[in-house]
Amino acid sequence: MNKYKNAHLWLLIPFIIVMLGFFPSFWMKFTEVPWRQHLHGITATAWFILLVAQPYLITRGRAAEHRRYGMLALVLAGGVIASGLNVIPYNLVNERLPEAARYGLSFIDAILMPGFAFAVVMAVIRSKRADDHARWMISTVFWAVSPGLFRLLFVPLFVLQVPNAADKSPYLLAAAGAANIVVLAVLMLRERRAHPAYVLAAVGSTVMFVPMQVGAMQWWRTVADALFTL
Repeated sequence: MNKYKNAHLWLLIPFIIVMLGFFPSFWMKFTEVPWRQHLHGITATAWFILLVAQPYLITRGRAAEHRRYGMLALVLAGGVIASGLNVIPYNLVNERLPEAARYGLSFIDAILMPGFAFAVVMAVIRSKRADDHARWMISTVFWAVSPGLFRLLFVPLFVLQVPNAADKSPYLLAAAGAANIVVLAVLMLRERRAHPAYVLAAVGSTVMFVPMQVGAMQWWRTVADALFTL
């Protein structure tokens, strides 16, 4: 496990990205946002904190604490998924966004959340194989970080008062997906192995390239309305 002794430091990077990305829309408006966003934001934040803490604990010989907090992590992962699914129907009726964007973002969520859940389940299944367990847990970052990174990329546009900044959304979504894929490719090259956890996360990240196109398709609108109707 010595190879993961600094993993907690690297995992701080996506945690900071998510915190900064959601700072304007969530943390700055904490008393204003509805309970469903509170639940999702708080469980996701707690999940990231545990994700940072777990490799620190196990590589410092604190296995009992690692296992104990691992059980809490499972509860938090369920909370992240359940609260995230509860937010989607409200996003679909958010009239501040164009209709294609609403359905496109729901498509992203419909891919990222099951991917996150699958990675968590695989980490549990592989808990007796340290390397596999670690890689599946690390891969959960790439299913969870994209929404925060997308929002963080928006910040310079608003600071610089770029005209029609919202129209740049498809490019920023694609940039967030591309960033995931690049980091995952670097990890696989360094390890000289295309671990299934990283490959799956890279494939899942490609969803960030096509949300507006899918959001304009009637078949997805029909599916989304059936799945996420309030």
